[in-house]
Amino acid sequence: MLKKYKKYIRISKKFPFIRIQKRKRASLVLVEELGKICNTEAEKLLYHQLLANMYYPTPHFWIENIHANLALVPYKLALIEMRPGLNEKRIVRQLKKRGWRVLFYDTEQLLQNESQYVNQVLQQAPSNTKNVSTSS
Repeated sequence: MLKKYKKYIRISKKFPFIRIQKRKRASLVLVEELGKICNTEAEKLLYHQLLANMYYPTPHFWIENIHANLALVPYKLALIEMRPGLNEKRIVRQLKKRGWRVLFYDTEQLLQNESQYVNQVLQQAPSNTKNVSTSS
């Protein structure tokens, strides 16, 4: 019976001496066409630009109690629109605790120069992912 739980138990020199580790779940997101859900023109533009670069964003994703306009879930990257009265430091702090990174974007600047924000996203998200659909 102990062999079954041995991989979840860690013994340490500090109190508590026996610690139980939780299983971490894999972040798997089904790929769907969700461009219709985007409300603003800036969201639609950013969504389609990321799709063109082979990233699959999820619009209107909730992380605990924080609403991200677009999220790249496997990369833990949230894209949030800047609005008046938005406490950016609090959002960054809360999402950083959960292992997420945040990029804030301004709607007007995004509509004028979308490549600037797309390049920021491409720098934050790793590009060398393994394609499991092809066999080699």
